[in-house]
Amino acid sequence: MNVLFLTFTHPGYMPPLVLSDRQITAGPGYETTRVDGRVASLNVPLGPFDLPPVIAALPDDQKPELVVVQMDSYENFKPLGLSAVRAPKLLLIADTHHGDGALAKMLDYARSQPFDRVALIHDPHHLHWFAEAGIKDVRYLPNINVRDFEAPFSETRSRRIDFVGQLSANHPRRRYLIEVMRSAGLPIRAGKASAAIAAGIYGKSQITFNCSLNGDLNMRVFEVLGAGGFLVTDRLSPQAGLETFFKAGEHYVDYEGEADLLEKLAYYLARPEECLKIARAGQQAYLAAHTPDHRRREVLAHAGGAPVPPFHDRRANPDLPGFGLNLFERVRLYEMFQTLCLERQKLVVVVDETAGARIASDLADLRPIELHVRVAPERSAAMAAALADLGVAGQVRLASQPPPGWNFMVRDVRSPEAIEGGDRRAVLALVGAGAMQALDRIRLSTAGFAPIGGRDWLFGRKA
Repeated sequence: MNVLFLTFTHPGYMPPLVLSDRQITAGPGYETTRVDGRVASLNVPLGPFDLPPVIAALPDDQKPELVVVQMDSYENFKPLGLSAVRAPKLLLIADTHHGDGALAKMLDYARSQPFDRVALIHDPHHLHWFAEAGIKDVRYLPNINVRDFEAPFSETRSRRIDFVGQLSANHPRRRYLIEVMRSAGLPIRAGKASAAIAAGIYGKSQITFNCSLNGDLNMRVFEVLGAGGFLVTDRLSPQAGLETFFKAGEHYVDYEGEADLLEKLAYYLARPEECLKIARAGQQAYLAAHTPDHRRREVLAHAGGAPVPPFHDRRANPDLPGFGLNLFERVRLYEMFQTLCLERQKLVVVVDETAGARIASDLADLRPIELHVRVAPERSAAMAAALADLGVAGQVRLASQPPPGWNFMVRDVRSPEAIEGGDRRAVLALVGAGAMQALDRIRLSTAGFAPIGGRDWLFGRKA
């Protein structure tokens, strides 16, 4: 099958999965090359460009029978005009867990072009947003860029903790935890390496440390397990789906915060045989279901119209209240908190009952957030039931009053009682999808609210 695979990556970083021996890889980071007289790769422009002329210039015997577009919200390249492309079209969406308006941008792009199928490749906890946006036939396809570097399982490990990956200013939590380990005197090494060298490090180290950027199920999970490493990684939300693939304590070990991390690292450094046992089981679980061959078959099946597996995230159920309601405002509110979670180790957020269970469920997958719902005692049972239906009951605390030291509160300004009372700390108010009425602005101003960041849907009140 002729495949045209367009990607924002470059050959030295996350080369795309090979779906066919007749695949052309295209992107701004690729040069136009030929092998044995056939086009092997194509250079395409940075930014938005029209795809049909690119396809028209290909030889007739290399016209695509499948077009795959892999892109992220930075939009280093942006194929357009896909309505004129007759071949089946698959969109692979990379990072939506960081970047300015990342989620909103990818939702807009996915809706603007007529893709036949869509898949998220790093952020399964964001699937419900695409379902709520009316994008059909969307699923999660993990690990599509991970490569196997075959090596025998090593029984001999160095007594150290290794981390291989990014440590830029964009990863403050990761940098902080590595400094915590160093301050505790633990044998931690951290740096960058190629994927091949990293695989060798994982297989020879007693412990491999991982910390997601922002609650994402990152590639390192699969890379470490595939290489036979013993993985210690941060605990993700249930909606991130890690536990649907691998089991904590059996295939890897997770941690919740720095104290738990230090305790578990000390425990496993003293027990190398336990590390080997879990590493071996993790590698077997990877080999059973997550190799490039497995993923190739899944990608082609999804592109070919195979039934979409059921969502593991109940928030994607269209029959539940609030599905798709006030989507723009909710996405923007979520993205604001997502950005805050990059900068903070912990946030205490209170969702007032006037905002509803749906907004509380939106925020539940952001792990740095300690999430509370303020609800009157006589309505707490109904709120608990609504949160359970959305699959987040275990991630939210109900109380009639906010806890001491809360950082942010979310209220619905359409409800008068939402802005009354004596609270004088920072408060966020979500405005509904309809145009805001002059009376609403008067009520907000009288209560001490002012627009935040020039937004006409988000208001704050400071002490």
